[in-house]
Amino acid sequence: MRHLKRLTRNYTEQNIRGITFYLEPGQQVEIAAAIEQFFAQPEQRITLDPPEDTRLVCLLQGEQKWVLKYNRLLHWKKQLQNYLGIRKAVGLHDLTNEFINLSVVSAKADYVPRIAAYGYKARFPFLREEYLLIGFMQDHQSVDGRLTEAPEQASMLLPQVFRLFSRMLDDGFVHMDPHPKNVLIAPNGELKLIDFECCAQSVINRDASLGFLLGYVFTYWLKRFISMDDYRACCEAYLSEEQAGLDRQMFDPVFERFLSGRVSRSTRYSILTSAQAQAEFVRANRQ
Repeated sequence: MRHLKRLTRNYTEQNIRGITFYLEPGQQVEIAAAIEQFFAQPEQRITLDPPEDTRLVCLLQGEQKWVLKYNRLLHWKKQLQNYLGIRKAVGLHDLTNEFINLSVVSAKADYVPRIAAYGYKARFPFLREEYLLIGFMQDHQSVDGRLTEAPEQASMLLPQVFRLFSRMLDDGFVHMDPHPKNVLIAPNGELKLIDFECCAQSVINRDASLGFLLGYVFTYWLKRFISMDDYRACCEAYLSEEQAGLDRQMFDPVFERFLSGRVSRSTRYSILTSAQAQAEFVRANRQ
């Protein structure tokens, strides 16, 4: 786990139930107590998502509230990749990668979760279990939840979501799974982003990345709440009003490809982390 040393050096290392944890030093005692209670009283766990055989998301409570995410790695190749920090593991969906991503983007943005602890259970050279503890965003509602309750609010919410995406790009990163369940509405109306298991830590081309974000968010989720024609109109209104300098030669091919159908996770990762892959994707999808 040497590849994590730079990221964990400002945390306090502590062994809890045979698991190595790195705790935010300002709240070390409270965090450790909450984690210990999680293990000691499994029957009292408050789950935030339906439990799976290898994944669990729970609410931990102490002097404040945290979200504890747990992941058990099954395949030996993935266990090896995550332990050694092999490049191919970066960008895939796991908690070690979310810890790495959040460590980078939380230094740039105040609308993402703050890390309270990271933990793992390993036996050289295999990482078997991962834990990530982040701050709980109290009284927030997902955009998905809001639109499920009030789909008529889509036209009002979408420009706010687009502005969040634009702000993210200006801050120098791209959330690779920015669907409405991962966009939260704070009590004061501000929008936040969660779930950074898959994220590009830099922006290759802003306009191509914006094309991905606006196309992806419709195809994967928003088409349940708004027609494609209405969505296109909403996008064009936003672009004309707030993205006057947009390079349509970069934006349109990416936007149209993601708007027209699903694109594999591996392709999304490659075009958002490789300038060459992105240029080839744009050329291939120009009409």
